[in-house]
Amino acid sequence: MKKGFVLLFCLFCLLPMFGAGTKESAPSGLIELRFLGMAQAAYSEQNVNDMTADFMKAHPNIKVYTEFVPYEELRNKTLLAYGSNNSYDAVLVDDIWFTEYDSKGMLVDITADIPQSYRDGVLAGGWNFTTKKGKVVGLPWFLDTMYLFYNPTMLKAAGYATAPKSVEEMVEMGRALKAKNIVEYPFVFSLAQAEALICVYSNFLEAFGGSFQDAQGNYILDTSGVKALEFLVALKQEGLLNPNSLEYLEEDVRRVFSTGDAAFTLNWGYMYALASDPAESKLKKEDVAVMVLPGSKGVKESAAMSGSMGLSVLSKSKHPKEALQYILYLSSKEVQDTYSNLQLPVWTASYDDPAIQAGRTDLVAAAKKAFSIMNVRPSVPNYQEVSAIFQQHIQTALYGEKTPKQALSDAVQMVKGLK
Repeated sequence: MKKGFVLLFCLFCLLPMFGAGTKESAPSGLIELRFLGMAQAAYSEQNVNDMTADFMKAHPNIKVYTEFVPYEELRNKTLLAYGSNNSYDAVLVDDIWFTEYDSKGMLVDITADIPQSYRDGVLAGGWNFTTKKGKVVGLPWFLDTMYLFYNPTMLKAAGYATAPKSVEEMVEMGRALKAKNIVEYPFVFSLAQAEALICVYSNFLEAFGGSFQDAQGNYILDTSGVKALEFLVALKQEGLLNPNSLEYLEEDVRRVFSTGDAAFTLNWGYMYALASDPAESKLKKEDVAVMVLPGSKGVKESAAMSGSMGLSVLSKSKHPKEALQYILYLSSKEVQDTYSNLQLPVWTASYDDPAIQAGRTDLVAAAKKAFSIMNVRPSVPNYQEVSAIFQQHIQTALYGEKTPKQALSDAVQMVKGLK
């Protein structure tokens, strides 16, 4: 997202490289597909390339070239490619982009082509964000939310035997951890000026009972969202929040937590396996626990905001049938169960599978709870512009340039001016 359009355009002008090697002239009868995915969180690039290799073995007439970019570049690259003569065949789509893409006619209507086994077997929440105006325009690939990761070993050292039951209790724990010199900054969040900031803020917005919009679609963060922003600002002012959080994305906070330099963070489910992996972390299994973010006392028990994504076929694909075959394979239960280490499946039956639960019963339990309560960010065609405005103004409050109330009031006024 932060890369310049000129640079991206130049890259598309060059002969691209995808997957394991350079794209060459295709043998007669070979169908070539291009897939654009994400180079962070959820499935790893190696996971997707391995899935793709297995798909190509089963479909020797199809060659798939995979490409991966950071989340912050995914939407821009999709739109730029679609607007040129170099469009992808299949892409990964964040739940907040489906409305925009559909309004621009970018997504193939696959309603009539979805096998009944998918309709019956995939968690119902998945179809909610991939269905627009009665049409299914994507396959749910993962349901996700930002979970609260915490270090129970640190909590025990501070005298706490159980996880926090409210955000207020979580702050009390953070104060004790700091006072006892167990960790300098108990909290670390991804608060860089990017969508990650909105995801973190959205979870606390839920925790304090707020919402982005009212029933008529009017943005009301200047009233409903002030407490959530005041909470984050207070953490920073009190010295409980790692000050580098304002420059951090998800991988940054994962690394900080994994070195033992934080007791609490919010991140996606993929972090669970990596946080205690000796190759990725200094922490042991017993140092890592996960739960749904608790709510504010007297407001709600728990809070979660959707960070789900799906797979779609772009309408400019020359091989939409084969592209659909490919994304059906990637989202199939067999494949998702096989590669569930970093990302839990979207299939209902998978959550009762002992093999899926093994070694991560707390993550599975948290996922079941989160998927039943999680809310969504605004589903509007101009969401990206709306989000950018809120990112900018929320950061002005975090940097102390404006009060939370003023920052959100200014943001809402700017959003009202969007066409």
